[in-house]
Amino acid sequence: MGWYTILLAVCVIGLGLIVFSRHERQQAASNASTTTTTTQANTTPPLLTDHWQVALSVDVCGQVQNLPRSANQSSGIITTGNGVVDIEPARAGTKAAQFEGAKATLAKFLTSEDVGLTASKLTLPKSLGKLAGTYGASRKCGTKPGRVQLLIWSSPSATTPFAAPSPAGIGYGDGEMYMVAFVPKGATVARPPAQKLVAAFLTSQTTTTTTKPASTTTTTKPGGTTTTTKPGGTTTTTKPGSTTTTTG
Repeated sequence: MGWYTILLAVCVIGLGLIVFSRHERQQAASNASTTTTTTQANTTPPLLTDHWQVALSVDVCGQVQNLPRSANQSSGIITTGNGVVDIEPARAGTKAAQFEGAKATLAKFLTSEDVGLTASKLTLPKSLGKLAGTYGASRKCGTKPGRVQLLIWSSPSATTPFAAPSPAGIGYGDGEMYMVAFVPKGATVARPPAQKLVAAFLTSQTTTTTTKPASTTTTTKPGGTTTTTKPGGTTTTTKPGSTTTTTG
């Protein structure tokens, strides 16, 4: 009887421990907090695979000049000195993300070219020769006070630009044109000289080539075969006669 009593006690205690352990696991699971982190790919252009071009030049009192060739030609935003700003994030390799989406700004490019631009002051680097220096309220174009302007055309074919107060936060659009200017109030600001280059680039991006397969006609007389081949099928007719072959 003692042996059966001990065996029964072991079973009861073991069952109790199993129930207790299951309860503790369920309680811990209900108290645990779950954190989900979602990383969304950048969907704001320019994307890694994009290749854009815009026109940008400087107009100081009517003297128009392009910025010189960028010192770092492996950057995601560069110019070769022809007035075209080339935007291609992938060119920067491991640093490509710095030139994608909202990070691809006009201010970033101007800073990399040592150009300072605010709503009231324009600073041009020594590489621009006679145009180098700081332009603000104290400087004039001849006898007239000059003022800083940033004019943007939405495309090479746009006729009217809009004025932006400063480059801060200004992103790019493929084919846009920018003129950084210091001119008297009311003066006409010239369009960027690279207008035609950017227009040609946009055209090259949208060019589509269509190739149509040629048909073949073969005529054989007498005792021969007539075969006409066109996209979609073949017709064969046998007649007596001589042979004529035409391919086109």
